Amino acid sequence: MHIAFLHTADVHVATFDQIFDGLGRDAQLTHHVDASLLERARRDGIDAVRVDVETLLSDLSAADVVLCTCSTLGPLADDAAKSSSAIIMIDRPLMEQACADGDKVLVALCLDSARDATLNPLRNCAKEAGRNITPVVVICGDAWAFFEAENIEAYATTIASSIKAKIKEESGIKSIVLAQASMHVAEAKLADIGIPVRSSPVIAAKRCLEVGQVNKGETT
Repeated sequence: MHIAFLHTADVHVATFDQIFDGLGRDAQLTHHVDASLLERARRDGIDAVRVDVETLLSDLSAADVVLCTCSTLGPLADDAAKSSSAIIMIDRPLMEQACADGDKVLVALCLDSARDATLNPLRNCAKEAGRNITPVVVICGDAWAFFEAENIEAYATTIASSIKAKIKEESGIKSIVLAQASMHVAEAKLADIGIPVRSSPVIAAKRCLEVGQVNKGETT
């Protein structure tokens, strides 16, 4: 099975290599990293990178599965998925799980530019599942500078602190969504809060294997 990735940060390469090693599947992984796509999308809007993203996804779709790991670019990947069963936006499997968890979901983001790209698939998944979902958004804005500086410990700590502060303000939270793939590093620091914490990498990796098996005609 050949799985290709479109990333906007180098850190995701090691993350997904480790995840697939842990899942024990012998898959060929191809990583394409282009940080400029996120920079341009944040500055000029995602339509400014639409053609480039569509071209990259098309080129990568020679693989059995293509995963776009950037939440900001998610809507472009979702659009491309309408014409190719091989393409997956990273947030969709995560949002389907969040909808199954309960009606009030805390959605944590580090980039406000990813807000619509995150909330729209959550609402779409809720509609498809016939669920009434109330998203509560927390922007962990102070964390992103640590990510850019590759200080992952401070990045994780800042995310967790923002989420814990928000939980004190909001009651009835059924699950927490770490909306950007890089935010999965905060999971361990939230293990003691008594609420399910969901992040996209492992959930998306498992979906890749499922889609890849279908596209290759494999059986488990």
